[in-house]
Amino acid sequence: MGKKEVTVALFLAWRTLVRGKRSEILACVLITSLIFTSMIFFPALVNGIGQDLTQQVVDYQTSDILVEPKQGNQYIYKLPSTLDLINRIPGVLRASPHYEMGATLIFRGRFVNTMVHAIKPRDEKAVSPLYTTMVAGNYLGDSDTGNVIIGSQAAGSRDLYEPQGYGSSLGGVRVGDSVVIDYANNFRKEYQVKGIYTTGNTDVDSRVYISWAEMEKVTGKTLDYAPYIMVRIKDDYSDQAVINQILQYGITTRVRTAADVIAQEQPGVFMGYPAIGSVFFVVSLVIAALVFFIFVRKKTAGDRRQVGIRKALGMDTPVIIHSYGFQAVLLSAAGILLGCVITGLVMVCISFFSLVTSGSSTFFSVTPADLAFNGSILFLVSVLAGYIPAVLVSRENIECTGRMV
Repeated sequence: MGKKEVTVALFLAWRTLVRGKRSEILACVLITSLIFTSMIFFPALVNGIGQDLTQQVVDYQTSDILVEPKQGNQYIYKLPSTLDLINRIPGVLRASPHYEMGATLIFRGRFVNTMVHAIKPRDEKAVSPLYTTMVAGNYLGDSDTGNVIIGSQAAGSRDLYEPQGYGSSLGGVRVGDSVVIDYANNFRKEYQVKGIYTTGNTDVDSRVYISWAEMEKVTGKTLDYAPYIMVRIKDDYSDQAVINQILQYGITTRVRTAADVIAQEQPGVFMGYPAIGSVFFVVSLVIAALVFFIFVRKKTAGDRRQVGIRKALGMDTPVIIHSYGFQAVLLSAAGILLGCVITGLVMVCISFFSLVTSGSSTFFSVTPADLAFNGSILFLVSVLAGYIPAVLVSRENIECTGRMV
């Protein structure tokens, strides 16, 4: 079909839409835009959850690299020399050890079981953004003893009533309050709350942090060992290069990245999302195909007389087919463009109100590639579905009166 025939078919498609029922046309465009938005929305949610969970593992559990004890050992020993060795490796920004102990928090008749994490606050600043999440009070100092910082989940709120006894929070601890910590080793001490932090992750926000010096008082000995070390890498270095150096020095045989930790310890976290996303994607395409098939089929069914007249006047069959197929093209393109606008507005609104799930504060991740891919697939499916009834009606033997023979 030549350029002239394409122009004629496009003109007929445009005239048909302009002179058609506006309510039907607007409904078709709106449905297409909503289908496109839904196709973008769920994958964006999945990507956002994945990125957020991964980033939280990096920020508060592993940093870029997690160094663990040798197989069969509970701790990494000779901690001072080990830290010096790691910090001298090219590409390492800082290494920070962690020590954990189970404990019970006690405040005004309320009890909360949690984990107390001992850190070296100055080193921790280089490997974790914890110090930036303070919502009240101040971060810990290396020499702090008798002070703690507590997560907002454990601290709780005084606006929400919680009966005395064991619960999910202490019912509204504030900076300056005193809380008692009963450690798993039967050591018991009263602390002043120096600060309260919130990260958006319920697990992290249920913790309590104390200084390394304070944990040495709790254990009653010098802590020259640690169950793990978090290592932050400089931006222009690769994780694997640093890992190889650590392994060559013989510090340990267990060195993992955040991706390794997620894959090995939380393998089921993302397993269901791709399957659900695929089903959602296919269902959306089927709905779009049905919408365009029904719309064009209804148009062709009502235009049999015009099809007969065009055939009688000698109009080529391809022109007739394209005159209806181009209607699907125009409506699909309009719907996808409107869908891009709606998607953009939704993302702007969500950027001000993050979606808080049980484990994280989730954002939506959408790239231009996502818009292009989903838009292309939706366009192809919609146009194909619109061309099918156009081909079917063009093959029918129709008289100029529109009566079938």
